[in-house]
Amino acid sequence: MLLWICLKWPEASRTESPGLILQRLALAMLRYSPRVARFRSDSIVVEVSASLSLFGGVRSLWRRVRRAAQYLAPSIQIGMAPSASGAWLLAGSPQAIHKRVVRPCRLARRLAPLPAHSLPEAWPHRQWLENIGCQNLGDLRKLPRQGLRQRSSPALLHALDTAYAQEPETFSWFVPPARFRQSLEPDFHLRQAAALLAATQPLLLALCGWLQHRQEALHDFQLILHHEKGRLACAPTTLALRFSAATWRMEDFNRVLKERLQHCILPRPAIRLELIAGPSQPRAPASDTLFPDPSQYVQEEQRLLDLLAARLGRNGIQRPRPLAHHLPEQANTWAADPAPPASQSLPSTVGERPRPFWLLSQPRPLVVRQHRPIHQGRPLRLVQGPERIETGWYSGPHQRRDYFVAEDPEGARYWLYRERETGESWFLHGLFA
Repeated sequence: MLLWICLKWPEASRTESPGLILQRLALAMLRYSPRVARFRSDSIVVEVSASLSLFGGVRSLWRRVRRAAQYLAPSIQIGMAPSASGAWLLAGSPQAIHKRVVRPCRLARRLAPLPAHSLPEAWPHRQWLENIGCQNLGDLRKLPRQGLRQRSSPALLHALDTAYAQEPETFSWFVPPARFRQSLEPDFHLRQAAALLAATQPLLLALCGWLQHRQEALHDFQLILHHEKGRLACAPTTLALRFSAATWRMEDFNRVLKERLQHCILPRPAIRLELIAGPSQPRAPASDTLFPDPSQYVQEEQRLLDLLAARLGRNGIQRPRPLAHHLPEQANTWAADPAPPASQSLPSTVGERPRPFWLLSQPRPLVVRQHRPIHQGRPLRLVQGPERIETGWYSGPHQRRDYFVAEDPEGARYWLYRERETGESWFLHGLFA
């Protein structure tokens, strides 16, 4: 059994054409079903029978679609029925309730009170229908079919049958563009962060639908805020949003965008918003194991870093970066790069040799008793080594060290070295976990 949701646009926007609004609606509805189509000249229909179990049933899906539609167009009209024409009629009904019908047996009861001229095919014959006392669709359906066909048109009879789900309907399915680039002209000039965030919701919903249809995710997108033209014209303001991990979720987009807008000072109010998606890539499949996916903890960390980068700026977060140097204290540095490529690997010059969990900022000299290093009053026993590191002769002071792994009586391990020149000077350089 098919089940359709119809989104009907009742009136033209003051700043946008209905075609742009319906295209945005179609993109957003791809989140719920790939079967989206334009219907008549003022509506979008979505076939959702295969999506009911995914979204928790009819009521849950209805609430989700209605909430998304309110973001996209506050005055949108919504209806649900086993036929697209029936959903379209219920969406345009003046009744505030009874706009959701799931079973075909109840569809006739809901459609019967609607005016006969609710069908566009009945408009040319409206006077005749009034003269014979045919007031609603229930009366129209009771007329003899052969007589109705002869006195009106076959199109009216076909429209009546499709509305009652007695004949199949044909559609040209909506095909999303290969590249996402959508713009929106709000009814008012915008300058406050909260107003700008609310105005971008239709664009973000359309972007999420586009990504869902393609089963892809992206690392970045641009939000361009266009300002007034004329004598006070100025260049558009561009906000480039980047994410550590490829994402497609509305909440991830909103979290970072909210922080960017709160720290953005506009030279002039925005009169048009434009969203351009960056390159997209196939989405990582969800884990099908019983236990939680370990990557979810990495994703949570990446979301936090994205949020901090949006709040503190691109240079506000620093990450460790490896350097090509043999000395441990000079083998890395800090760089203001909040989003390294996922494929980047850290070069290693030590192979499988052990390295401590914590490296001291400065090596700490140790007391030596009976040729054994002492730490916190406890003698240390060498359990591994030596590992010889000799460098610096070409760029600075010449360093010659022999590193060892040492253990105290309680089992704690340390990373020590001694200088080859002295032989008896021991230094603590790191602590193992």
